Amino acid sequence: MSQTTIVTAFITKVNNIDFRSYDTYLQYGNKLLSLDIPTIIFIEQYIYDSYYKDCLDSYPKTHFIIFEKHENYLYNHLSQITNYEVETNNPLKDTIGYMFVQCHKTEWVRRAVQTNPFNTTNFTWIDFGIYHMIQDEEELRQSIVQLSGHYYSTVRIASCIDPNEPLYNDIYHQVAWFFAGSIFGGHADYLVSFADLMKQKCIQIITEKNHIMWEVNIWYLLFKENPHLFDFYLCDHNISILQNY
Repeated sequence: MSQTTIVTAFITKVNNIDFRSYDTYLQYGNKLLSLDIPTIIFIEQYIYDSYYKDCLDSYPKTHFIIFEKHENYLYNHLSQITNYEVETNNPLKDTIGYMFVQCHKTEWVRRAVQTNPFNTTNFTWIDFGIYHMIQDEEELRQSIVQLSGHYYSTVRIASCIDPNEPLYNDIYHQVAWFFAGSIFGGHADYLVSFADLMKQKCIQIITEKNHIMWEVNIWYLLFKENPHLFDFYLCDHNISILQNY
């Protein structure tokens, strides 16, 4: 029996890359949505109408919520971001719009907690395209079925590097993989607290530095200030990110 509701989102046109067509990316995400596990997805109206509206029977455990890109609260602060500089080898991907989507994950989980169509106390964020790092449908299915039965009382979060290790780079301008980014979850109350802190910190960074960066970097700052909130586990960007949850 599922202890958790899976939460995910798919938002288009947030950066300038075209390495995957929407069709390919949706094929990846559909491997998640078609599982027999309670799932909420936040998705734009035109994607819902084009790809899902007429085939809902294929996704019997998925609850669709329409969410347009500019509903993301961070767009209200876009004009303040006048000093956006990140060190990246993929500037077409790592745009401000991309960072806005990554930093909004906690807000989507907050709304899932508020909506709670499946009446669970745990919620687990999983990136919509997580299949791209696994490439094995059966391993994906087994791992998500397994993690859906887990219950956590705080925030369970994937970590590539122990966040208690010393900071190794410029946290405001270089990506830091203390947290993997693709999965976190846990108890509704703690996830709402996580969302509160994330929103406050994002606005603080925008206000004080006129800047924004990867969500995993901001999560590291939050961990340092609120270690009691997090129950981290070590993994890599492969099947271990699900199996070790």
